[in-house]
Amino acid sequence: MFETLPLEIILLYSIFKLFIFYQQLHFKNFQGASKLFEGILGFSMGIGSIGGIVFLFYYGFNVVWWAPFALFAIGMIFQIVGNFIESLVGKFTLSIAGFIGWPICLYFLFYLTPIK
Repeated sequence: MFETLPLEIILLYSIFKLFIFYQQLHFKNFQGASKLFEGILGFSMGIGSIGGIVFLFYYGFNVVWWAPFALFAIGMIFQIVGNFIESLVGKFTLSIAGFIGWPICLYFLFYLTPIK
């Protein structure tokens, strides 16, 4: 399994998914006064979500068809770890860190994708 789904891909995707999740949560429950920040948050969350879907298709076509399903499921399970991280740093911090975190994760996900 680790030939087609290396540990670094699993960890990067799980962290990526965590950042996107907290940006989505922040956007959904946004109560700030700044419409500009709300727009930037929505844009970041939207582009990140699309990027994640594109990555899953890319990985499935270039590696093996079942891997995106496994990655998605592992990312959901990783949310349990995310709840622990949230209790340490807070939802807002994870959302703000996502502005830098998810693009870095997504870059390395594409870069490290093993191609048949």
